[in-house]
Amino acid sequence: MLFGLIGSSMLLIPVLFQEISYIRSLFIFAILFAIINASLEEVIWRGVMLSNLKRSVSTLYAVLITSVGFGLIHISIGIPVLLSIIFSFGGLFYAIVVLKTKSIYPSIVFHMLINLGMVFNGWII
Repeated sequence: MLFGLIGSSMLLIPVLFQEISYIRSLFIFAILFAIINASLEEVIWRGVMLSNLKRSVSTLYAVLITSVGFGLIHISIGIPVLLSIIFSFGGLFYAIVVLKTKSIYPSIVFHMLINLGMVFNGWII
């Protein structure tokens, strides 16, 4: 994971040669995007949907439904189907974190970190 982080961070090298105002704007965007997006997605998918589904169906089924739904909803914002399916594994990870810690906050933090990485790698701009 560390090698992946270092390797993907190399993509930021061209940013170092940009104007300071561009770099500042990128960092502000990244932080705001990470906070807002991660908080909203986690509250909706794990806070509301997972907790409500667990009352009606088994925990496993609730986790599967919310994880697949989380991944597939990204198709609506233009993310390719295959990548959206891969995002389902992210949803699975976040659901497991929520269930193990009995708190939504750790999943929000993990989601924020992933979103920051996606912005800084140029996947989201």
